[in-house]
Amino acid sequence: MARKSKKKKLEELEKARIEERKSIKEKLEKEELYSPSIEPLIENYLDAFVIYKSMYEEWKKEGFPPTKLHENKAGAINEMKHPLAQHVETWNDKKNKMLDALGMTNKRKTVPKVEKNDEKTSHISTVSSLENHRNKWRNTG
Repeated sequence: MARKSKKKKLEELEKARIEERKSIKEKLEKEELYSPSIEPLIENYLDAFVIYKSMYEEWKKEGFPPTKLHENKAGAINEMKHPLAQHVETWNDKKNKMLDALGMTNKRKTVPKVEKNDEKTSHISTVSSLENHRNKWRNTG
């Protein structure tokens, strides 16, 4: 397998960035969450996405090794978490936080919940996760 030039890698990352931008914008418009004021948030997300993707591709190219051997100053060899694995994890977390800031996580969505009423027949009601959390803490102690 031939090595890709740096220019080719950058072109692929830019292409992935454009596709991701289009995908994010379509999803936000579908959910009626898009406005021009969130463009800076989208740009920050896309920056994190590109960094994550480049780190992930490098780690993938190495075969996803979970650990790496390291020799310290005293000459002892220790096994440590692979640096690319750490970077991929870190940038994935950052990416997810930015998606949350854009309102694109399932935290804001309501889930159907089956409850029993007094007549012992079930009916479906909608309870948001925030409302569920509030009720949990209000009804204790």
